[in-house]
Amino acid sequence: MPIIGTNITQQQYYQNDGNNPTNENWGTYQYLLLSDIINNFLVTYVGDDKVINKIDRNEIIFHAKRGLQELHYDVLREVVGFEAQIPDTLKMHLPHDFVSLVKISYVGSDGLTHPINQNFNSKITKSYLQDNSAQRNILTDSNGDAITGTPVIETNWLNQPKKDLRTTNRGSKGQRYGLDTSTSNENGSYLIDKNSGTIMFSTNLHGQNVVIEYVSDGLYSCADNELKVHKLAETFMYDYIFSNVCKQKFGIQEFIVRRATKQSSASLRNAKIRLNSIKLNELTQTLRGRDKWIK
Repeated sequence: MPIIGTNITQQQYYQNDGNNPTNENWGTYQYLLLSDIINNFLVTYVGDDKVINKIDRNEIIFHAKRGLQELHYDVLREVVGFEAQIPDTLKMHLPHDFVSLVKISYVGSDGLTHPINQNFNSKITKSYLQDNSAQRNILTDSNGDAITGTPVIETNWLNQPKKDLRTTNRGSKGQRYGLDTSTSNENGSYLIDKNSGTIMFSTNLHGQNVVIEYVSDGLYSCADNELKVHKLAETFMYDYIFSNVCKQKFGIQEFIVRRATKQSSASLRNAKIRLNSIKLNELTQTLRGRDKWIK
């Protein structure tokens, strides 16, 4: 785990032993440990002469984690990438810390990623086994639960004819004309089943390396002393914890609760502005295309 929130020398930061191409300290100055946020909150916001005179530390930890999740959902949007090769079954599992899907792409021979469209004309469903009677009764086990099998959708999806991926330039890759624009793409397609945690890919993607980009909540597989918060969102964390504690604590005046809630919302907006990834030079470069003549 990187050393976050501690004083390290520049030599410790830049050094590399040669065996490891990366240094765990790189880029850590932009973050604070969540435990530091909690300690600072207890020192600054809790006391005999404060609005919150007494509170259990576990309650602060709960609200701090919820605030960190809200940051990942609405502000940070730090997209995590998961790369894997599609197996022969054309079926893959979702990443372990998956919360919301951003996009899925396959990796071309040029090293660039090419988007794969989701197929909205089909859906992965449960398939119940039936007997051979005229009524086609659903079979059940000894406990009275329905017995499930492989859906016909999944079988037919696996057996669909394979089409080769086109090898045109990236800008026009996958384009087809005269068809439904929502499906006119030969980059392949996928079906996602969030309940079972699986993704099915079309046959023309067999053996391809795909990149699944998704949003995580930032909590999975991290101990409490390893969770980190971006410094530009530090104020929001304090305001979020304070407002939620005030909502649930007995004896705090209603006007204080409303004021804390408004301050938390304002801090969230400020964090979005601060952490916005749009840069002026990138926007200017994009808008230059509006000056092109159309023949």
